Amino acid sequence: MLCPAPESTDAAVAAATALAGACGAQVVRLSAADHDRYVALVSHVPQLMAAAMAAQLDGAPHDALALAGQGLRDVTRIAAGDPAMWTQIFTANAGAVAQIATQAAEDLRAAAAVLATIAAGGDDAAGAAKELTALLERGGSGVAAIPGKRGGPAPDYAIVQVVIPDRPGELARLFEAAGAAGINIEDVGIEHSSGLPCGVAELSVRPAAAGPLTNALAACGWPVRR
Repeated sequence: MLCPAPESTDAAVAAATALAGACGAQVVRLSAADHDRYVALVSHVPQLMAAAMAAQLDGAPHDALALAGQGLRDVTRIAAGDPAMWTQIFTANAGAVAQIATQAAEDLRAAAAVLATIAAGGDDAAGAAKELTALLERGGSGVAAIPGKRGGPAPDYAIVQVVIPDRPGELARLFEAAGAAGINIEDVGIEHSSGLPCGVAELSVRPAAAGPLTNALAACGWPVRR
């Protein structure tokens, strides 16, 4: 991102743009204020919220943590970042991070109030549930707004689930089978089975490729969830 200051000369901006282009970068030109707001929204506050959720796990009962699935791992994965580095980042962009974090906290407080109403029962519970649904729907709309690869529209991928042994080379073998079928894996996630030497690989592909990939993997002996 290129953020010219008021005192930046046209020559300096042109030189910086040319240097970025020579390195193969795609130049995005923003004001410094817009840059701070945007990165707070898409990077800094997500890191803060992941840390807040992960902090709830500190000292949690082992029996509770043993139930953890991929959803918890997805939400907290980035919380393992370097605390010293992220403290510096938050400090440098404190104003924008505080503003968006406050907005997210307001949604969480509203959701907590709604859930308390539902837990109490009574005539207000049904209306409260609708408020909760509205928040979840906004969340779905937000996810749909995230661009796909190379900044294009987010595609509607199909998921092919494959049981995969927890052994060296198995994931490479799975990708090789998909490549031999001429199918590109757009994204992949692995959910590990608690207490078992295997997991489930979730392969994201174009919808038209889901059927051929399923058939190709099954023909190679992979346990595919249909």
